[in-house]
Amino acid sequence: MDIDLGFTRTPFEHLIPSNRFDLFWLIWTTDESTLRALNFLVIDSLFIHHPQATVIMLSSTLNDTKFFLPYRRRGYQIYAFNISLERMIQFNCDYMRLVLLFRYGGTYMDMDAIILQPLPKHEFIGLVPTKPMEKCLLCEKNKTDFHTQNGFMRFLPNRAVFLDILEDTFDRQVYKEYCYPCAGPLAVNKHIQQHINTNDSELIDLKLLETHRLFPFTWRESEPLFRNVQKDTSLQLDDIMKRSYSLHFFGHMSKKHIIAPGSLTDFLFDKLNLGNIQPEILKQDQLNKIVRLIHLPLYIYTSRKKGYFLGRNVIYVRLNQSLIDKNIKWTITIRVSNGSIIYSNTTSRSNLSQAQLNSILKKISYIPYRSTAIDTLTIYLTSNILSINSSLTILVFSKWVTFISRTMKIPDQWSSVQRLVASVETYFPQTTIHIASDLGQPICKNILLNITSSNNSRDCNLNKTLFIHNIPKDRELSKCRNYLLNLISTPFFFLMDVDLTLEEDSHLDLLLELIYTYDHIDIIAGKIPEDIEIFYDFSGVFLRYDKTLELRHNISNKRKGQTLFIRSSNNINLDKKNPCKQVDFVPLMFMGRKESVISVGWNNYFKLGEYEDFFVRFGQANRTVYTCRYIYVHHTPDSWQNKESSTYFLQEKRANYYFKNMLIKYNF
Repeated sequence: MDIDLGFTRTPFEHLIPSNRFDLFWLIWTTDESTLRALNFLVIDSLFIHHPQATVIMLSSTLNDTKFFLPYRRRGYQIYAFNISLERMIQFNCDYMRLVLLFRYGGTYMDMDAIILQPLPKHEFIGLVPTKPMEKCLLCEKNKTDFHTQNGFMRFLPNRAVFLDILEDTFDRQVYKEYCYPCAGPLAVNKHIQQHINTNDSELIDLKLLETHRLFPFTWRESEPLFRNVQKDTSLQLDDIMKRSYSLHFFGHMSKKHIIAPGSLTDFLFDKLNLGNIQPEILKQDQLNKIVRLIHLPLYIYTSRKKGYFLGRNVIYVRLNQSLIDKNIKWTITIRVSNGSIIYSNTTSRSNLSQAQLNSILKKISYIPYRSTAIDTLTIYLTSNILSINSSLTILVFSKWVTFISRTMKIPDQWSSVQRLVASVETYFPQTTIHIASDLGQPICKNILLNITSSNNSRDCNLNKTLFIHNIPKDRELSKCRNYLLNLISTPFFFLMDVDLTLEEDSHLDLLLELIYTYDHIDIIAGKIPEDIEIFYDFSGVFLRYDKTLELRHNISNKRKGQTLFIRSSNNINLDKKNPCKQVDFVPLMFMGRKESVISVGWNNYFKLGEYEDFFVRFGQANRTVYTCRYIYVHHTPDSWQNKESSTYFLQEKRANYYFKNMLIKYNF
C-alpha cells in the first residue's frame, strides 16, 4: 500500500536525530483552546528527563511560533508541523503514529502522559489490564488479563510488524471507520502477538512493560489524582517516580477536574516544570516564577543507582518568563568534598543554554570515596546577568544502615535466609548484614555465599558484608536482637525476620531520608502487603481500659481517652511535613535509631511474646514510632511455617504463656 502523511515531502527529515531513542512524536487534533496546563507539563517533563530530545508534533491547529519557539529559545528541540484537518480526519491518529514509527522510529506518546524518569534504552510497549468480563481479543500471549496499549511505545524504524499492521488494517477494503479499537490497540496487539509467536528476530529485544511502568492508574482512578489530598501524597509520588516511567492522566476523562492544592497532580506541577514558558496557558499562581535549581535536599547514594541523579532525584534549572528573550548563556561548576563528580566525556561546561545545562546535570554521576558516609554537592551557575548556587546533602546508605536478622530453629529455613540476603544485595548492595544463629551448631558462612552466582549479586563480594554469628543455643528472640544491636557501627539499623524479602517497592532509602530528616523519629516502618491482605495492618496504638490492653490499627475520637500514651504537642508541630503517621507499634520490620533502641532494648526474659513488651516500654520511655504507606517489605513464608507438626509451629505455641506474663507485668 502507499504510505501517505499528507505531505508531498516530509518537511522534518533534516530534524531526525541519529539516535532514534532521542526522537519523540506527539499529535494534537483539537483546537488550541483545548490546551491545558497539564499538556505543557507533559512537554516539560519530557525535556526534564530527556533534555537532548527532538520532539516533533503534528497538528492541524497549533501555531509553532506561538507555542514552541519559547522552548527553542531555551535550547530545546521541539517543532510543530501542520496537517490539514481534512487529512487528520482522513488518516486518524492511529494511522499517523504507525506510519511515523515505521518510517523514522522513535517514541510515540499521547499528550496526557507525564514522564517521571528517563525511559529505558530499548524498544518497548506497555501492557494494560483487559476489562473484566470482556472477551480477551486484545490479550497478549501468556498474559491472559493484559493487552498492549499503543498510547506510549518506542521502536526502531522499518519494523516489519508496523508495515503488516498498516496493510492489514488500513487497506480501503478492510478498514472499519467506526471501530475505534480495530485500528488502534486491537490491531497493534494482534500483530505484535503474531510476530512474537513466530519468533520475529526484529522483536527479540522488545520489552512488554508491566502496567505500572507506563499506566500506574486506570482512567477510573484518574479523578483522585486531581482531588484527593492526603498527608502522605508526597510519599505516593515518590513511590511512583521510583517505579514508573510515566503517568497517564487520561485527558479526555479528566479535562473537567480541578486541581486541588496538595493533590498528586499539584505535586507534579511543583516537581516537574521548566518555568513559566506559556503564561497565557498556565495560571500564574500554578508555577513558581523564581529562577532556581530544582533538586531534593537529600540524596541517598547506593551503588545500584550508580550515583546518577534521575527520576525523583533529578536536578535541573528552572527559569522564569522574564528571561525568555535574554538568550542567557551559563557556566556550570560542581563541587563535592568526599568523592568525585563524573561528567560526560564530550561535554563543555560553559556557554550553555538551559537545555544544555540540564543535559549536563542529567548525565553527571557521583562516586564517593571508600570511607565516605556523608558529602555535600554544590552547584554553581553563572551568567552575564545573574548567578545561582545550591547544595544538597549526600548520604551513603551502606554507611548509615545495617541489616540485622535472626535464624529460627528450623533445619530447612535456610532458603528464607538466602532469599533475604539476595534481596538485600540486589537493592542495597555493599550494605552490612548481621545474622544471629542460636541453632546450637556452627553454621558455615559458605552456605549463604552460594547466592553470589546470581546475576544480581555477582558484582559485590558478600564475604566483606555478610556476617553469621553462632551464639549459645536457645538464646531466643530478645537476647539475639540485643546481641545484634551491640554489633552495629552505623547510626541506624533495619530489623527484619528471615521470612521477609525486599523488592522494587521496598524504598528503604526513603525511610533513611525520613529518619535522618526528622531527628525526633526513633523507629520508622513501612508495610507488609501480604499480611495486610490476609490479616490486617499490624501497626497502630495501644488502648488501656478495665485492666485490658488492646492493640488497634485505627481508633475513633470517642476512644482517644483510652490511649496508653499521650502524643507530644512538639511532635505534632514537627510532623507538619512528615508524610508518615505516629503510632505505638509496627511490625518487626523497621528502621531504628541505634542509640534510642539500645536504651530500651528487648526484655531477655521473654523468649516469645516480647513484641508487645518492647513497644510498651518504648512508649513509656517517650520514644516515637512511625508507619509509612507506599514503602513495602514482602512476606514469603516457607511451607514449614504452615505445618502444625513443625518445630516452628510448636515453638510459636509458647507465645501464650509469655504473653500472659507480659500482661501480668503491666497489671493488665
